[in-house]
Amino acid sequence: MDLLASLGLENALPEQSTRLANSGVIAALENNNDCHLGFNCCLTCGASLQQLPSNNNHDNDGHQEETAVKKKGIISCCKGCNRVKYCSEICRKVDSEPQQLLHGGDNNDDDGVDEGALGHSPVICSLLNLCNGDETAEDNLYNNTSKTITNSTKKHNNIQKEEAAKYRVQTERESYPATLFNMLILDGPPWLIENLTRKLRYREEVRSPEAKGLSGGSGSERKRRGKRDRQSLRREEEMPASSASRLHRELVLHVVGASVDSELWGWDGTTTSYTHNEMLDAYAEASTNVLSYLKNFIDSIDSLRLVFVGPDCPKPRHGAGKDGAIVCRLDKTIPGSKTMLHIETHCCNYGEDTDKLPCPDAIIFFNPGLSCPDYDWSKALSAASSYQQSSTPFLITTNTEMEGFADVKCLVDGGYVDSKELPKYVLETVDGETSSNNSRYNDDDDVEDEQNKKFFFCENPYAGLRVRQSGTMANDLYVKSRWVMGGLFQRGGGDGNVDMEKKKAKMVDKPEKKKRKESEERGSARKKRRKGDSNPALI
Repeated sequence: MDLLASLGLENALPEQSTRLANSGVIAALENNNDCHLGFNCCLTCGASLQQLPSNNNHDNDGHQEETAVKKKGIISCCKGCNRVKYCSEICRKVDSEPQQLLHGGDNNDDDGVDEGALGHSPVICSLLNLCNGDETAEDNLYNNTSKTITNSTKKHNNIQKEEAAKYRVQTERESYPATLFNMLILDGPPWLIENLTRKLRYREEVRSPEAKGLSGGSGSERKRRGKRDRQSLRREEEMPASSASRLHRELVLHVVGASVDSELWGWDGTTTSYTHNEMLDAYAEASTNVLSYLKNFIDSIDSLRLVFVGPDCPKPRHGAGKDGAIVCRLDKTIPGSKTMLHIETHCCNYGEDTDKLPCPDAIIFFNPGLSCPDYDWSKALSAASSYQQSSTPFLITTNTEMEGFADVKCLVDGGYVDSKELPKYVLETVDGETSSNNSRYNDDDDVEDEQNKKFFFCENPYAGLRVRQSGTMANDLYVKSRWVMGGLFQRGGGDGNVDMEKKKAKMVDKPEKKKRKESEERGSARKKRRKGDSNPALI
């Protein structure tokens, strides 16, 4: 990010910059569920800004008592960005100073210091100041309006700054189609591509014993189709002629938790919307390189279907359809091909009306916040891991690295992802212990190549340039979808810490056990007969 480089941060965004070592801040976070530091509570000491006491003492912090500026109704706000609030001018100055021992810390102990927390430094203030212009630019882009600039605002918001703000907002919007297609397909590991295109490859010509391999290159290399593949094709060939799945090759991607303001670029569900053409063109353009890449091992793809699902998706003006589904649709031919791009939105929670959705080849979650206690993703994750295919590919983005590791822990603890597939460094970070003490870690993995793991977690190179302010801690910053992970859902997830080997053993049905027992009995009977041939008692 050029913006961070210009500030001397070398593309390292200071995500957690709010200082939390103060005893008042700790108490506010523990006792007040509605505490938002820097918004309704003082960012430095945690005091409530709604009902300021008439006399607050700062003796524990080495500061003089300042009752004059602590009176109710007097709130100090940063004059540089106007986005951070304090209960007094003293607290504002303390937060802007370099790292030091804060409230509740012992001079001989490091517990009072937040390592790496910059506080409201000039760098943080400059980044937050950009949020003001970005919000105005976003409003103009979504509503196709332009606010009149007064003489007082011209000094701070000239044309160049406005254009820069529009560009940052646009890069954030374009990051959704870019991340979806590039990280999932173009830059995805081989095992992800193989599972993603499994259904399409099974729909090769049935009468041909060969299918194009996944070795890449020109796609001329072929391998003989296995018996299982031919059986799958035979079952598909026996389907009724009216079935479109036998003739139509379609790649289906589910985008879960989608909303109008994010993945859909403000689209209201109508074909007269100002943003629907821009959004449709962006997804179509981002998919062009994907089609060229997939042609290396698939002859053709008839259509690409993006299914956006979420309660914040747009609702059609004519109401629900005949099947009761609330769906909005857009269609466009992908440039340079005959493949159709279908975009449809379902205004519902994923997992409630899953039977009405086409079976996905991959499932994408943009910044879901799986670890956030305000959201319940259990139904959605259970539905995502319940499809007929053994392992559905997924892609999940997060705003911060810390949030990403927390989401990985939710997936592993819920049984949605096999912990054996996690790379060593991810597993150690999630569990907070080294591999030698980790029961989930296999000693054989030290020899095994980490690249064979069917899971990845990394920084997203296709994230936008727009920096946002956290809504709970005013000095914390993030970029949407800055981190990305991918893997395979293990079927039947949601049981939590399930030993899959034991689970598979329990899933063996009784008839199979009965057959196995009868086979063992027949074998033992044959052994007895052989021994009986030499038994003197039978002569």
